Amino acid sequence: MSEWNSNQYIKFKNQRTQPSVDLISRIADMKPNRILDIGCGPGNSTYALASAFPHSELIGIDSSEDMLKKAKDTYPEICFLNKNVPDELDTLQGNFDLIFSNACIHWIPDQKRLIKSVLNKMCVNGRFAVQIPLIQEAPFYRLLYSLFEEGKWRKLKDIQNFHNLMPEEYYDLFVSLGVRFDMWQTNYYHIMDDHNSIIEWYKGSGLRPYIEALTPKESGELIDALISGLKSQYKEQADKRIIFKMPRLFFIIYN
Repeated sequence: MSEWNSNQYIKFKNQRTQPSVDLISRIADMKPNRILDIGCGPGNSTYALASAFPHSELIGIDSSEDMLKKAKDTYPEICFLNKNVPDELDTLQGNFDLIFSNACIHWIPDQKRLIKSVLNKMCVNGRFAVQIPLIQEAPFYRLLYSLFEEGKWRKLKDIQNFHNLMPEEYYDLFVSLGVRFDMWQTNYYHIMDDHNSIIEWYKGSGLRPYIEALTPKESGELIDALISGLKSQYKEQADKRIIFKMPRLFFIIYN
């Protein structure tokens, strides 16, 4: 996977953090002794957890050194570790009352193996709380993937960024694992200054591997094609700003 750029990612820090805050509000009744934040990134979700559960032992893990450096510099009071998930979960000592993940697990292949590994690290009566963007229903990705059907960008079609399941598939998986769970979807409407702001958003996440596979000239042409499509898909409001729709899937598994 291509390396993350924490500075690009946190250009939209408040918008990216809000879903984690909303997810935390659904588990506010907990009093966890130990918390693990999977895919902590630059530490924004981990800090939200620290604020909600100030007396808990808290560890944030990520596989990106750039993200971890930003997290450690910004929140030096929190423990951050470089770990790959699920392969290195077992290297963490002990189990956790709350395992949390904000906008991460859709990047990880084999969702069944991932979730089974997480369940093995949960304490009795523990919870696994997750938020992911619902890629399959995001207007931006529908536009992006439609471009890959054209000859010019067909070579990008083989890049497999995302591994999340649809809600119905998660349902069947959870039932097969015999776990109790809650699941819901929320549409976020982020307000953007212009169409280029949407490109800047995705440069910090899903566009990275595609841009890195292209020459600078080609990446500029792809972005021009995306902006043209975005102007048709996202109409300007009366004040010229854009309502950027982001469907997000949430679930909580109870051990």
